[in-house]
Amino acid sequence: MKENIIDKILSSSGYLPPRNEEEMSAFEKIYSKVEIDESFHVDVESIVNGTCHYKPKVYPISSGKSKMSQYDLRAAARNFEGMPKEVIDKLKKQHQDDGD
Repeated sequence: MKENIIDKILSSSGYLPPRNEEEMSAFEKIYSKVEIDESFHVDVESIVNGTCHYKPKVYPISSGKSKMSQYDLRAAARNFEGMPKEVIDKLKKQHQDDGD
């Protein structure tokens, strides 16, 4: 069976694990100049144990009291934590208008 070119590209670029020396060499060539921040730490144990909690940060989409667009409302977080009250009210109103 002929090898799938998409699998080869994904394996060489790191989206899938490299399966042979050719893919490993391509991966190393692509990422040889990438600098890794030594202070960056991933707590693998907490991820595996399920004790890792992700708390998203909400940043204002627009400055001042300018009107928000439909795109801004769609981009807002789903768990209203940390969102301005005016945005929450607009989201709730939009859902009421849709019949939800």
